[in-house]
Amino acid sequence: MKKNSIFKKIFSSKPLTYLLVLLLLFAFISLGREINRQIHLRGELVSLQGQAISLETENQRLLDELEKIQTDFFKEKAAREKMGLRKIGERMIVIVSSDNLEQEKESNLKYFSKKIYNFKAWWDQFFSKEDNLEKE
Repeated sequence: MKKNSIFKKIFSSKPLTYLLVLLLLFAFISLGREINRQIHLRGELVSLQGQAISLETENQRLLDELEKIQTDFFKEKAAREKMGLRKIGERMIVIVSSDNLEQEKESNLKYFSKKIYNFKAWWDQFFSKEDNLEKE
């Protein structure tokens, strides 16, 4: 019976009760913080998984584009469009927009009507201060 009464006295004391309440409060606060941290980590995990999927999709798109660029067809197309190259025997047609059409006609007439040799036209283009064709 003495053991029962000792436990009863210890657990019924006010300082111990306050201490137990403080320990429980601290435990609940710690548990709340841990739950909040877990929720935040799960949200971050979902965000990172979405970002990983997006990056994988972008990576696949870039690999497909790289494959496409490395084909002979694409190389030929780029050479034609960007460098103005053509295959032997092919004819190239240049389409002039309507804005520049009149200017092109005047420029062509200037050179073709005067029967100027190519080297003379280039010489005049680079070294004359005035347009020699208009003087003639």
